[in-house]
Amino acid sequence: MKMPPAQTSPIPIQPEQHSPNNWKGRLGNSETVKLVALVGLFTLPALLFLRNFYMSDPDFGWHLRAGEWILSSHAVPYTDPFSVYGADKPWYDYSWLFDIGFALVYRAFGLAGLVLVEVAFRVAIPAFLFRMARKLELAFWPAAACTALAAYSISSIYAPRPGMFTIIFLAIELEVLLTANLTGKFSRVYWLIPLFAVWASIHIQFVHGLIVLALFAGEPLLNALLRYRPQSEALPAKSWWVVAASFLATLATPYGWHIYSTVFVYAGQKRIYETITEMLPMNFRQPFHFVLLLLAFAATCALGWSRSLRPAYLLLFAFAAVLGFRSIKDSWLLPVVSVALLAVSLRTNAADSDRTPASTMKNKLALVICVVAVLAVAWRRYDVTNAWIEMGLAGRYPEAAVRFIEKNRLKGPLYNDFTSGGFLIWRLPSIPVSIDGRTNVHGDDRVKAYSDALRGLPGWEKDPDLARANLIIWPAKSPLPALLRCDSRFTQVFPDPQAVVFVRR
Repeated sequence: MKMPPAQTSPIPIQPEQHSPNNWKGRLGNSETVKLVALVGLFTLPALLFLRNFYMSDPDFGWHLRAGEWILSSHAVPYTDPFSVYGADKPWYDYSWLFDIGFALVYRAFGLAGLVLVEVAFRVAIPAFLFRMARKLELAFWPAAACTALAAYSISSIYAPRPGMFTIIFLAIELEVLLTANLTGKFSRVYWLIPLFAVWASIHIQFVHGLIVLALFAGEPLLNALLRYRPQSEALPAKSWWVVAASFLATLATPYGWHIYSTVFVYAGQKRIYETITEMLPMNFRQPFHFVLLLLAFAATCALGWSRSLRPAYLLLFAFAAVLGFRSIKDSWLLPVVSVALLAVSLRTNAADSDRTPASTMKNKLALVICVVAVLAVAWRRYDVTNAWIEMGLAGRYPEAAVRFIEKNRLKGPLYNDFTSGGFLIWRLPSIPVSIDGRTNVHGDDRVKAYSDALRGLPGWEKDPDLARANLIIWPAKSPLPALLRCDSRFTQVFPDPQAVVFVRR
């Protein structure tokens, strides 16, 4: 007699997330681990700056002086008040709003305010890049990795300068436009109009943002020309009204349409890309140059892998690549666009387990507290004081030469090098400089002439600015001081490792 088969109850299978061998998955989804990762991501650039303090951008001086001038004059300048050459020539301080804020921070905190501004930028830029990637539904860890690579790739251009706001504003703009592109929700695009009103009063590269906005608005026409049908609809025709309104918003500055005359001046300058260090292309001798290239390569691969290769995205990437590879100063554009395109191409519908720790008010507050606490400890640990910052400035700029001039009450006209001009505008307010970093004031030819003089090339002695000079401040490591010691018109009165001072005999 056959026995009926024994009834066996099914063996319950434990979910994978409860398996003791899946500790990596639990660790990766832990909000505590994510919080620690975000604190490190947002603070590491600032911590490295505080540990190895240096002021890499001499233009902070003229921005600070311009802000002080506006606050004391209760008006914006229309001619250049800081240089001999630009005294009777038009000059529109396109970053007037930043300059005012910069001067107010300096009044409140002294030299420590300069450090505070750069620390704020070094925290804000990774934060906004990460926010953009997450808003475009890129998973947490890929978003954090892309942000870390982007933040490192632009590490050489961090500075207390208005261009840092352009990086933040473009990240916001890309987030808004790409979200509208993917979801069809257009209402947030209208917020770009007040964004451009502020942007145009802070930095001249708001023009980059207008170009990107016009590119997205013109996507339907581009798709029609190429007979391409996107999986999600492009921005509607009313987006051109936003373009027009944003353009008009950029005119709501004290300078009105004159702001665009500066744009055309910069667009017409060619020699600055051959003579100014930050305007030269990347030489790929620094690790972060290769990281930038890696990020750009990853973005192109992700676009191809996503199978939704929209022509507008290709044009956006090409625009960023042309400007980014053209000069170091604009290299930030390529990693910002690459992160945005990576997020669009690899986007997922993030599950609850992939939440960012900053997704709730409680976690946002915890993140802010942790970031502030880490920075406060570092500030204290590295003893950030006005005296400490002054020592750092003296090691990079002609601070000792300035003190010698003040002590001996030397008078101009002054002949100085291009790089030190911005610093001297701030430190020697009573003596107009001969040149500084505002190429829209001095032009291609003068920048080239001063570059030749810096290298002591033939013809330096015929420079008309040198012929008029009673006082010379020049970098000690340049060949020109050795030539001036043989010039019967001048005598050396002060040398130090940073600069040499000459006066007319």
